[in-house]
Amino acid sequence: MSISFKDTDFSVNSSFAIARHHTFQYLYNMKIASLDNEVHFKKVFTDVEIFKAFVKDVLGIEIEIDKVETEKVLPSKVSPIKFRMDLFAEDKAKRTIIEIQKVDYDYAYDRFSHYFFANLVDLQKNSQDYAYDKDVYVIVVVTSTFKIKNKNGKLLVDDVLITDTNPRTLKGDKRYMHNHKMVILNAVNANDDTPQEIKDWLDLIIESMKEEQDINKINTSKKAINKAVKRAKLDDLTPEQRAESKIQYMRKKMIALKEYDAMEKGMEKGMEKGMKKGMEKGMEKGVEKGTIKTKIAVILGLHKNGVAISIIAASLDMTAVEVEMIIKENTK
Repeated sequence: MSISFKDTDFSVNSSFAIARHHTFQYLYNMKIASLDNEVHFKKVFTDVEIFKAFVKDVLGIEIEIDKVETEKVLPSKVSPIKFRMDLFAEDKAKRTIIEIQKVDYDYAYDRFSHYFFANLVDLQKNSQDYAYDKDVYVIVVVTSTFKIKNKNGKLLVDDVLITDTNPRTLKGDKRYMHNHKMVILNAVNANDDTPQEIKDWLDLIIESMKEEQDINKINTSKKAINKAVKRAKLDDLTPEQRAESKIQYMRKKMIALKEYDAMEKGMEKGMEKGMKKGMEKGMEKGVEKGTIKTKIAVILGLHKNGVAISIIAASLDMTAVEVEMIIKENTK
């Protein structure tokens, strides 16, 4: 957008256009903090307006609250496992409890279902019967690839997972008894089929996590998201928030290093086992162990399966250049 100030028009429309231009320029040039970081996530979503808008888009309900609390922990008499939620708010008039958790590791479904149902037990504790006097909603925001697997061991790649407490008939028809619900959102798995109201928020989170950000990919036309972008501005952190942010960043680095180390060890073990099996099979066919032909086959096989050249070279006591040459000469 370009605005000429040669013939200045002080009309309302002109003033609005200028203000909008400056807003776009401000958003375009700014760097927003990664919402994958717990400190930044809380800074943004403890805002009442943003919290309410997020809840409405994800759960489809409107709530009236005057504050968003942090670090809620269930009483030990209810849940012997200490588990704290990042954000908590209660609409006392509608008797509705909303809790939000942001996670970047330990994505065990059982962990969150435990906390969800423990919340329900907590409600019944002070009730004369087994009735629930409040509705409980839990939103879990996952900012990395799922590690959740179904009971058959298959890794899940869903964008939205919903758990509720309503029974179903043998025909699969749901009988609505309660409003309690847990919704797990995976920002990484957002796709074209993700409901737009939810996708707008996941786009915000994903874009914030990138080194090279494109604010145009975030739906800043939505008032609450536009406010979230401004609250995520890096320069607005307090010294305390900045210090905690660095701690969270280093924690993530350590987790990533541990996962990488475990992956490398797993690959090395797998390669040793695979190479041993391949060599034994080669010997059975009369192929001498350690021949060039066998080594080439091993290199090509590992490369085809995505093993890094540096790892192949180290495993076969070769240089990376030698491995690259063999791959190049034997690949059509």
